[in-house]
Amino acid sequence: MTADQNVPSGVDIAMLLRRAQLRKQTACEAALARVGVTLPQWGMLYAVAAEPDSSTHALALFIGQSDQSAGAVVARLEQRGLLERRPGAGKAILHRITPEGAELLRRCDTIAEEVMTRLLAGLTDQTLRTLQDSLQSIADAALPASTRSDAGRAPGDPLSGLSWIRSATPP
Repeated sequence: MTADQNVPSGVDIAMLLRRAQLRKQTACEAALARVGVTLPQWGMLYAVAAEPDSSTHALALFIGQSDQSAGAVVARLEQRGLLERRPGAGKAILHRITPEGAELLRRCDTIAEEVMTRLLAGLTDQTLRTLQDSLQSIADAALPASTRSDAGRAPGDPLSGLSWIRSATPP
């Protein structure tokens, strides 16, 4: 049996995902700049709102940054009065979003939704559902098999806070 020449290779898909991510990131960065927020700052506000009382390390995993980068973002948000930090067990520092941070997060979410609505405008509802399922399958498959649960997610998966996406009900 010969392979269908119209089926893209894994490398082709990897490059398309990368290109789409970079262009989405650029569009979101430009839009968020209007309210004085960077993409990493918005991600951190989102993570703290979704997972209050998390350590900097847990938040770094959630948003896909190094502990050092996440710490710098947290410090900047705290200076702006958007996050509060308090001591946790041992050396852990726990984080909560302030009312000002929650309001800015709502504005940022609206901005990101507007950007994504524009970027996804050419897709039907069925195509969007298929895209969501496909991206979820890729994310789940990327987890080491030894750490996957029956549902496909690893216990303690830093992206598990994004599971609301399947139900379309944000945290």
